[in-house]
Amino acid sequence: MAAEVLSQDYIVSKLDELPTLPTVVYELSRVINDPMSSTAEVERIMSSDQSLTTKVLKLVNSAYYAIPGGVSNLSRAIAFIGFDTVNQLVLSSSILKALEIKGPVHFDVNEFWKHSLGVAIAAETIAEFTRHPNPPDLFTSGLVHDMGKIALYVVHEEGMMSIIKNAEEKKISYYESEGQLELPRHTTLGYLLAQKWILPTQIMAVIKYHHQKDPQLRGGLSSDLNNCVDIVYLANLLIHALKFGNSGHQVILGAPKEVLGRLTIDPDKGFKKLLLDIKSNLDAAHELIRLLIGE
Repeated sequence: MAAEVLSQDYIVSKLDELPTLPTVVYELSRVINDPMSSTAEVERIMSSDQSLTTKVLKLVNSAYYAIPGGVSNLSRAIAFIGFDTVNQLVLSSSILKALEIKGPVHFDVNEFWKHSLGVAIAAETIAEFTRHPNPPDLFTSGLVHDMGKIALYVVHEEGMMSIIKNAEEKKISYYESEGQLELPRHTTLGYLLAQKWILPTQIMAVIKYHHQKDPQLRGGLSSDLNNCVDIVYLANLLIHALKFGNSGHQVILGAPKEVLGRLTIDPDKGFKKLLLDIKSNLDAAHELIRLLIGE
């Protein structure tokens, strides 16, 4: 297809062909955000989708959550890991299913999602390390930060593959390659898809700005949202540095001191401790990753 056809308007129109998220995602989010909700209400909503419930229980029983003896029902799962984590697992599983690629794939989609899950785990770890009030939210934000890349592949495979090829040949980042080829940014496509799916504001902000280091250039985000973007920005850099998965390029960048400063992470001892925590959590997440991406 000619380059001029690959305009943002064309790609955006094709995004409408992607599946929507299941109703249970929105019902569960509404109930969990209501302080008066009960475990029974969560179980009632989840009972409408037994396959999703089974998937969530498998994830909860993985070594990553280290629940003694495991759990066999949602009420016990919620007792151990809380409403928010269950909600994020439901959302994460649903998004991965909606972006599932059918038929032959011309890039390593498992390595892509491995990178994305690495960023999810690193973001949650950084959130815990910096005492963010809700680390599970950062897991999902990290997981979907690059979903605009998969969206482009699904609606126009040739476009994404040209970006990857150019990045590999010129040893530049995927983001730089998009700019050189003047193709729609994955940050924009991901943001528009997040709008279509009515995802939380935090996730939309992270998707749109996770390559923007300067908070002044993030469209006037609140301090809380800037903090979330900083966490995923750093998580993304660290997962690239650890060569955990592959999201379309091999470029490794250092962690900017200004980002570490905003997150109150000491660049020496604190940073080393954080890296050890991330590596430990990645090791523990082997089964969780296998279950989510279906390796």
